[in-house]
Amino acid sequence: MRSSFSFLSVLLVLAVAGLVWAGPYDEEGLDKDDPSIVGWATGYLDYLPGDGVDATWQDPTKALGPATGSSTDIVSLGERTLDSTDPPGEITLTFDVAVRNRAGYDLVVFENGFISNGELFAELAYVEVSSDGETWARIPGVSLTPAAVGAYGLIDPTDVFNLGGKHPNAYDESTGTPFDFDDLLGEQAVVDGEVDLDDIAFVKIVDVPGGGNYYDNAVALGYAENNPIYDAYPTTGSGGFDLEAVGVVNETGADDDTVDDDDDTVDDDDDTVDDDDTVDDDDDDDDDDATPDWHGDDDDDDAAADDDSLDDDAASADDDDDDNDSGCGS
Repeated sequence: MRSSFSFLSVLLVLAVAGLVWAGPYDEEGLDKDDPSIVGWATGYLDYLPGDGVDATWQDPTKALGPATGSSTDIVSLGERTLDSTDPPGEITLTFDVAVRNRAGYDLVVFENGFISNGELFAELAYVEVSSDGETWARIPGVSLTPAAVGAYGLIDPTDVFNLGGKHPNAYDESTGTPFDFDDLLGEQAVVDGEVDLDDIAFVKIVDVPGGGNYYDNAVALGYAENNPIYDAYPTTGSGGFDLEAVGVVNETGADDDTVDDDDDTVDDDDDTVDDDDTVDDDDDDDDDDATPDWHGDDDDDDAAADDDSLDDDAASADDDDDDNDSGCGS
């Protein structure tokens, strides 16, 4: 009797503390020092914050380089209000290592959420990938949080899958949310060949205003219907998703972290990122005439990219994102 009482008492204490999570998604986050992380974002294209972001948190270079685990080393995407006609905040990132579909996880996103009383303070985001910066595939996610949690409310992280921000990254616990590109194999843009999972050049992070007006993509993962997404909403100051870093993951151990110029019929040496443009080679993988105006790269030829030609495309892609948000209010 004493053993049964003690066991039940422990369960009761854990339940009161919020440590007994009931959701189906208990995958661990990826530590910032995990050796499978082979690179980090090195540049950004469009930083388009929503409302509710103080100037302190509007530095997009904070999203570049390795995760630090600091809750203040972030750029905020802003919090779209329910009556706003503007799209949610977003940022597009670029990399100098290959981002491609390998066995296991392929990408990891670090926010600055934290555990409190056994639950997670989280601001969530969609994650999208593109080969050309124009056509995007959104990684399908799931949110089973049953109801709104209010401003600075907490969620059960095991109710969330494939949404940025589900893992804690603050107060001595620095983990990111990992993503497997296999979950994109059924997405139409991938099926049609418009997004090549072996040649991802851009990653977009889009804030999810967590009041229930934006939906997950659960149907793509076998659910009967999509679900409203709830997180801490609304937030201000550093409102919305607070991005710290995005890492490239290679769990295979294979040394294939350079960017392929797609000319595999020629045995050349230019299958690395930003090869020496002082050499007059025909296979130069820096297509200067087509390279968008990004920030964070050091090469002079990148600075000469055609004048922000992608900005209008990225903005128009935003409209597509809203169309996919199946229940977005205006």
